[in-house]
This record gives sequence, C-alpha cells and structure tokens, in this order.
Amino acid sequence: MEANEEIEMQLWEYLDGTCNVPDMQRISILIERDSVWKQKYGELSALHSGIANSMELEQPSMRFTQNVMDMVAAQHIAPATTKYINKNIIRGIAALFITMLAVIFGYALANSGTGTKGALPKLDLSKVNLGGIFSSTTMTMIIMINIIIGLVLFDTILRRKRTPHIQNGGTH
Repeated sequence: MEANEEIEMQLWEYLDGTCNVPDMQRISILIERDSVWKQKYGELSALHSGIANSMELEQPSMRFTQNVMDMVAAQHIAPATTKYINKNIIRGIAALFITMLAVIFGYALANSGTGTKGALPKLDLSKVNLGGIFSSTTMTMIIMINIIIGLVLFDTILRRKRTPHIQNGGTH
C-alpha cells in the first residue's frame, strides 16, 4: 500500500514538473519499463488532464474593483492616534526624569569642593557618596513604589478591556 502511495507521489511530482531532472529521467524510464508505473501514470495523467481541461478560471465581474473601492469608502476612518496618547502622562514622565537629573547634578555640584573661584569647578566624583542615596532601605522603597504603580497600571488596563467603549451610539 505504501509503495502505491510513493509511486503516486512521485508521479504527481513528475506530472506537475516539480521534481528535478534526474528524477524525471528515472520516472520516465520506469513508466516505459514497469507495468505498475505505466498503469498508475495512465490513471493519473487522465485525471490530471481532466482537471486541467474542466476547470475554468473564474473571472471577476467587470465592476469588481469599483465595488471593492465603494465598500472601502463606506468604512469609517479610524481616528488619529493622538486621541489615544495622554499628553499629561508623557509630561509627567518627562518631568520625573528631568527632576531626577537635576537632583543628581545638584548633589554632585554641592559635594564637589571647588578650590578656585571664577573658574569652572572640577568635579571629583570620588567624593560623591552614592552609598547613602542607594541604601538598602531606599532601594526597597523604590521597588515597592514601582510595584504599586505597576499594579495600578495593570488594573486600569484590565478595567478598560472589561467595560465596553461607547462610540457613535453603538457599543464596540
């Protein structure tokens, strides 16, 4: 049974022209010499030519393109993405980073000892004590605050998915 299936697979590749040249030559020799291959080739060749002759390609109607374009034009255009972005959140994040940079820069300037006046101060970062800023208690508090903010954000996202949005009098 598997031999017949294997013969059919190879013959279909031969009929479709998808096999390589050495396989084509080998299969044509088998068709000429082997009666099983010749019988299967006759059956599959008749089926292949029958399918090719009986099937006509369907042509779309003359107005198909225009009908598609009319349906596309009838659809509502999605609103601009600026409605989805809350500018206050972006401003808050920017303010947070700017404040953090200003505090770090101010702390570094305050702790750098300037010996000369009137010249730009030379920053000696070895005098900056980061151990006091990033103590284990401070880092624990920062991590806890970030976890709480993340949970609140996750909760608001889940609530938005549960409540239907009302637009143009319908529910979406």
